[in-house]
Amino acid sequence: MDLNDRKKQILQAIIDEYIGSAEPVGSRAISKKHELGLSSATIRNEMADLEEMGYLIQPHTSAGRIPSDAGYRFYVNSLMKRYQIGLEAIERLQSELAGRIQNLDKAVKRAGFLASVLTDYTTVVSAPVGERAEIKKIDLVPVSPETVMLIIVTRTVKNRIINARLSFDECEMIASVLNSRLREKSADEITYDTIRGIESELCEELSVQPKLLINVLHFVYDAVTEAEDTEIYVENAKSILQYPEYHDVDKAREIFSFLDDKSNLKQLIAETGEKEGVNARIGGENDPEILKDCSLVTVNYSLDGKAVGKIGVIGPKRMDYAKVFASLDLISHEIDKLLGFFSGG
Repeated sequence: MDLNDRKKQILQAIIDEYIGSAEPVGSRAISKKHELGLSSATIRNEMADLEEMGYLIQPHTSAGRIPSDAGYRFYVNSLMKRYQIGLEAIERLQSELAGRIQNLDKAVKRAGFLASVLTDYTTVVSAPVGERAEIKKIDLVPVSPETVMLIIVTRTVKNRIINARLSFDECEMIASVLNSRLREKSADEITYDTIRGIESELCEELSVQPKLLINVLHFVYDAVTEAEDTEIYVENAKSILQYPEYHDVDKAREIFSFLDDKSNLKQLIAETGEKEGVNARIGGENDPEILKDCSLVTVNYSLDGKAVGKIGVIGPKRMDYAKVFASLDLISHEIDKLLGFFSGG
C-alpha cells in the first residue's frame, strides 16, 4: 500500500522527533510540536496504520512509536529534507584539505577527521591504492578423495587446502561459475548481489554445500584484499558512547572490538560497492550482526572519474541522515578536486 500525504507527514514528523530525542514518539507530541492540522486521535489512528504497514514499531504497550528499518529507508529515500552546511564549515574544510595538498595519505585521513567533526559520528576512510588487485583466475583441483586445493591468482598466487569430497568435473564446474562471476573484479566489486548470485547458481543448480561455498568465498575475498593492501583510517570511535543505544557496557565493548579490526572494516567498506552518490545501509541491511542497530552511510571519492576510495559514517539508526548525507557529499567533492591537483588535472 502506498503512503498518502498525511501518512508521509506523520512518519516524517515521528522520525525527525525520534532522531532528536531517542524516545518513543506519541501522538500528543506530534500534535503539539508539528503543525499538521490534525487531532491527536487522527494522528494516533494513522500511527497504528503505519505500524501495521511495517514503518513503525511500538516497543512497549503504553509507549509511543519508533521507526522500523523500513521506516528509516522510506525516510531516506523519499522524505529527508535537504540540509545546508554553513559557510564557515565549508571554508574550514577547504582550508584544512588544501593545507595537505603535498601528502595524499594525510589529506585523506584529515578528510575522515573532518567528516567526524561535521557529523559527530564515527568515520571510516579507505585510502586509495596505486593499483587495484583484480582476480585473474580461480582453480579448484582435487588432491585427495577428501580434499581439494583452491588456487586464486591476482597479482600474486595464493592457495588453500579445503576439506571437500568433489570430483574433477565438479571442481571444474564450480571454478567455471566462480570465474564467470568474479574474474577481473577487485575486492570492492565483490558485492552482496554478486555473492547471492554465486550462491544461487552453485547451491541450487550444482548442489554445492553452503558451508563449502562460504569457505571458498572467504578465501577468495581475503586473497584479493591482501593483494590490494588497502589502508583504513577510523576517526572518533568514542562518539558512539554518547548515544543511548550504546550505554550498555557489553554492547559498547562489542562495537569497539569490531571497529578495532581493520579486516572487518575493509570488508564492510568493500561490501557497499561503487554506487554513485551518497548511500545508506540501515540496520538489518548491514551484514555483521553487531551493526544491526547501526546505519552506515558511504560515498566514493574519485580520480579521473574512477572511484579510488571511500568515506563512511557509522552511527545509530536514528542518525541525522540529512546532515550526514550533505557532509559526505561536500567532502567527497572536495577530495575529488584535491585528487585532480595530484594527477595534474
